[in-house]
Amino acid sequence: MNELIKIEIVTPLELLKSKETKMSVLPGSEGELGIMSRHTPLMTLLNRGIIKLFDENNSVTDQIAVDGGVADISEEGITVLSERAEVLGSNASNKQIISEKINALDIKLKKPEFQEDETLKNEIDFLNFVLEKSN
Repeated sequence: MNELIKIEIVTPLELLKSKETKMSVLPGSEGELGIMSRHTPLMTLLNRGIIKLFDENNSVTDQIAVDGGVADISEEGITVLSERAEVLGSNASNKQIISEKINALDIKLKKPEFQEDETLKNEIDFLNFVLEKSN
């Protein structure tokens, strides 16, 4: 019996992904968590890492980089709340978009009023992580 579980990955700006999966692997603070249908309810902190979504054939269908966060696993499904998240893609256009975001943030960071902005520095650091994992 192939039971699916719904996962929703949410950032402050958007619902990044909402999908039915056979299994989701999350980067938990104590190690990776494999979550399938009928998993024991729990709430856990997430580390920066990659969420992997699997289909009925046990193939990875999606990979999403998250910058930490919280995961709520319940009978209704999995809800991931993260400050930052990006869908990973190996295609050139996705890498180009991430590179352009990094360049725009670098330019902004060079302005005197933003030089000490930790949020910008953290965003650049996360996007560099995403770019590295996209290769």
